[in-house]
Amino acid sequence: MPSQWGIGSDVLIGYTMVPGDQFEDERERLEENLSFAELVAWDGIGDAAFGHTERLPVRVAYHTPAGHTMGAARVGEHTVWVRVNRSLVPLEDVRPLLEKVVERVSPAMHEHPIVLPEECPPVDHPVLTRVLGEVEYARGDAGWECAYISSRGLTLRTRGYALSPEALKQENESFGRSLAQGTVRRLPAPAGMSRLRGTDDRDWGDYVTVDATRQMLEVNFRDAESGSRPAGVSEADFDELMDVLIQAWRDAVG
Repeated sequence: MPSQWGIGSDVLIGYTMVPGDQFEDERERLEENLSFAELVAWDGIGDAAFGHTERLPVRVAYHTPAGHTMGAARVGEHTVWVRVNRSLVPLEDVRPLLEKVVERVSPAMHEHPIVLPEECPPVDHPVLTRVLGEVEYARGDAGWECAYISSRGLTLRTRGYALSPEALKQENESFGRSLAQGTVRRLPAPAGMSRLRGTDDRDWGDYVTVDATRQMLEVNFRDAESGSRPAGVSEADFDELMDVLIQAWRDAVG
């Protein structure tokens, strides 16, 4: 479900396309920092489940408070989750929603590895094929989210957001602080568009913002196993990939 920032609750429902340890990895990651969060185990949902809620003391300019509440469950070798990006939603409200999602888990969820709307770049696009390799799994939403997993173990995730005026202002201020801290750097972009790139070597990550339409694009590209930038993929390769993604995103959302 595509995200809508700053205009109420943002509910995300998802599941993993390929078997893996995402459930355990995510739980361990969340356990590392519980300063502003709560992590609880839930019995009776799938093979294992947990709930997590976080209340951040910053980013108060949004229509709703910062933070999120989520639930995740492992069913066999796959993980399903629900996440509500609104910190005042209690865990007990998320649990029944997670239970409903788990009840609907079916092998059919994985019988069609590639399901993309025409608004997403096709899996056989020459640039995607050259940079990612053969795409084995892909999911997308016309409004706009496109995710790909290649036979080389590379994951590409793109997400577009519609921002409220307040959220756009907050994001621009946040990016300004990140620029000052050196965690992102500015890239050349057409008039009216801001384009930033993360400096962390854990992935290739870009943020593109169009103030006039209050749209933002977030792109993350990494090696799934190492959790870092894909070996053998240069910045020029990622730039070429970003050109394809930005064009598809602008065609889809304006």
